[in-house]
Amino acid sequence: MPTKEEMKIAQGIHVRECGEPLVDIRRYNKQIVVKLEETSKKMQGLKVDRCFLRDSAAIRLSLAQGFLPGKYRFKVIDGYRPLKAQKEIYKNLLKLLRKRHPEMTERELVAETDKWVSNPEKIVPPHTTGGTIDLTIVDGEGIELDMGTAVNKVDVRSYTSSRDITARARKNRGILIKAMKKAGFVNDPMEWWHWSYGDWRWAYENKRESIYKPI
Repeated sequence: MPTKEEMKIAQGIHVRECGEPLVDIRRYNKQIVVKLEETSKKMQGLKVDRCFLRDSAAIRLSLAQGFLPGKYRFKVIDGYRPLKAQKEIYKNLLKLLRKRHPEMTERELVAETDKWVSNPEKIVPPHTTGGTIDLTIVDGEGIELDMGTAVNKVDVRSYTSSRDITARARKNRGILIKAMKKAGFVNDPMEWWHWSYGDWRWAYENKRESIYKPI
């Protein structure tokens, strides 16, 4: 969920498409749990939970899984997301905010929606590139670790460095951050679960071109 400043940055990032295909993440690692966000799953026409990423991103996710301690495993909520799914998710949140905030103007509602979901009319949504993934961690019993909020629960506690969460949640986020950064991913600081490789955010933080266009 890019800020206005980040939107300007994203629009200025040059993309040199590398041509990598989308691959099922289980091609490289079968330990990872996949439970897709329902709108994305429906829009991809998937009967079962399958997550797709660009090849290099999938390889790096497998590496990150190997950096987790003990019996911990990643649980993936979404990876590649078609543009039509992104538009649907954006539309649904805008509709929800209209109900919650009848006092807000349409312009204010759009601005608020833009804070939490990439507006496909203004920016290349990271998930449409196949280089972005939403995930958390589960223990050996398949139970999600306490991260302070659920995935996609957007408020100030979802900020990766939020102090409005318990010490246990901060420790668990630290485990996630360490594994993902070591594998070469970069984080959206407003969403602890959102990690990128090859898209505009990754390119900006690494001071280079993006290697993935939308698919």
